Amino acid sequence: MILEEFKERWWRRIKENGLENAMVTLTRLNPEEAVGKPVHAEEFALIKGREVMVQAEVEGFSGQAFTDDPPTQYKGDMKSIYDITLDTNKGRSILVATANATYKYLGLVTNTVHCRDVGPSACAERIAQHLASTLPPEGKLLMIGFQPAIANQLSKKFKNFRVTDMDPFNVGQVKGGVMIESYEVNREAINWSDAILATGSTLVNGSIEEIVRLSRGKKLIFYGVTIASAAYELALPRLCFSSF
Repeated sequence: MILEEFKERWWRRIKENGLENAMVTLTRLNPEEAVGKPVHAEEFALIKGREVMVQAEVEGFSGQAFTDDPPTQYKGDMKSIYDITLDTNKGRSILVATANATYKYLGLVTNTVHCRDVGPSACAERIAQHLASTLPPEGKLLMIGFQPAIANQLSKKFKNFRVTDMDPFNVGQVKGGVMIESYEVNREAINWSDAILATGSTLVNGSIEEIVRLSRGKKLIFYGVTIASAAYELALPRLCFSSF
């Protein structure tokens, strides 16, 4: 299991650096604290209340994770985090946010705090430019996990572009210039695609295992802050240009 393997690698780093008793504080951020006031804010899952940003603090360093099942708050040592089971989105979000803060503290990763205000639009433009430079114009690109700014930019660059999402309020709607399909078609959509851009939130919602398995032999890239430390530890490509 990807998340279990990552958990054990994180814990080895905790022990190597004598951080077992270091304290972790987790809080839920309100939408403006998390993303500020981005363009097309009304389409962001955080603004609509579909998701919440959890922020962990470790020795003054911050790490975040998206989740639809956040803890109200949490404070404990690293061992208490390690003991949390990973069978719920809440438990996974606690571990992932803590790991992101830990790796930031250890100087192993950057970009663990979400961009704000104009940041999402700037990041979306760079992601679209990057993918357009690495895929042919006729390439088939699949986005797993709708993010309005990114979807809007990619729809301008790729004629063969599809988006799947878990939010039932998005499915069947045209957003960012493209019709949003249900995540239930991921298998078919991945088979159709040449490349996949997947939200790092799949690490928390439990779908990353299937996505990685189905994407073998394909170009798979993740985006966002949630997967920051796991991408580093497991050598998973990640794009996240405006976060800090």
